[in-house]
Amino acid sequence: MKILFYCLLVILPCEFYSNKSDDKIDEVFINWNIATSKSIQSQEDFTNNGYQKSLYKNRLEAFKAYIEVADFNQLNKKSIRCKLLDQNLNQWGDKFYIVEANESGERSRKLSYIIIPTTKNGTKIIQYEYQNAKWVKVKESAVGYIFKYDRERYIAPFGKAKNEDDVVVTYIENSKVICSDFFLIFTMKPLEIIKEQ
Repeated sequence: MKILFYCLLVILPCEFYSNKSDDKIDEVFINWNIATSKSIQSQEDFTNNGYQKSLYKNRLEAFKAYIEVADFNQLNKKSIRCKLLDQNLNQWGDKFYIVEANESGERSRKLSYIIIPTTKNGTKIIQYEYQNAKWVKVKESAVGYIFKYDRERYIAPFGKAKNEDDVVVTYIENSKVICSDFFLIFTMKPLEIIKEQ
């Protein structure tokens, strides 16, 4: 009986922490999707250009397909975004940016950059690529300054920027999604920190 009691003492706390970690990931995943979808929707509502409106409407549906949900409040553990969080969330610290910059073309590439401002007046950049149904770290580097993101600084009128693919910049602090800004093709000035990598 004592052995069973000691086993339970060891197993139950592990299960408790595992569930808490899963709950955190699930919550971040859902809130991240909601924030991104709201960004797309607000830009569709804001523009008067019919062509841009149709692009945003298309992107909203494409985004649902990308994360494989019918509703943005829905959890999908097999989603590409959820896999990124499952594999890595606990390694990034309390404050970080996720930059999704998927490359289309003949060979489509799914890329995510994690930008982590450090306490040593620097910023760490980790590049992941989605390969064989999982995220693989392909590069890690650092720059000697603190990256600061300001959405207004990166917005360009449609057709005036060089991003050939849509980009999403998300800021997460203490497991809370602070913002998730969607940039349509040809509307975002380059994030120099990624080019420096």
